[in-house]
Amino acid sequence: MSYNEEGKLSKLVNSFQPSSVYVKHVCFTNFTKFNLDMPIYVNMVRDPVERVISWYYYVRAPWYFVERKRAFPDLPLPNPNWLKKDYDTCVRRGDKECRYQDGDERDDFGQLTEFFCGQDDDCTGFNTEVAMRKAKENVEKHYAVVGVLEELNKTLTVLEHYVPRFFKGAKDVYYNEVKIFSKINRNIYKPTTAEATKDIVRKNFTRELEFFDFCKQRLHKQYLALNLDQKP
Repeated sequence: MSYNEEGKLSKLVNSFQPSSVYVKHVCFTNFTKFNLDMPIYVNMVRDPVERVISWYYYVRAPWYFVERKRAFPDLPLPNPNWLKKDYDTCVRRGDKECRYQDGDERDDFGQLTEFFCGQDDDCTGFNTEVAMRKAKENVEKHYAVVGVLEELNKTLTVLEHYVPRFFKGAKDVYYNEVKIFSKINRNIYKPTTAEATKDIVRKNFTRELEFFDFCKQRLHKQYLALNLDQKP
């Protein structure tokens, strides 16, 4: 976002009455730049490689481009060969969308650290040291909780205790409705990706994976601080 867009977003969120929630795919925004109070930031992360694989097949799912066509009638339909191409082939052939090179600016949500780094230009480069460092700093300073999809029980427990105003009873709500939630965004068209392919990709995700591990460790420390396993 531009500086003006960032300011508009900050003013919009600050205009909401308590208790309000704003949910959107937006990179970190520092409200204090506009002399506004910071909101309570929470977010979720998942294994960066699994995340890009999921996105690869998400944009190839029939419902995705049908919805896009409805929203943007002039948008051309994708090439059938592109739709049929599996991730293993894409990586093995070194196709552009499956090459993850340091410093590249991507338009496929491939960079996890960008969401936490912020709106600065140096946040957009893939797998860079500066984006990872700023992302870590922002998580420590501004995020109440960053959950981990692969550790959902721990995430819900920490959210319940650290942000009770919004998440009290979250675990009970989730498991009472899990049959409904488990169907949301489930992609039946996503095949299994070979572990050898994932290993190739992971070699280029060094800083993305380091940031992911940082978030996992932070969540674990927050969970331990609750002392839930100690007997009275």
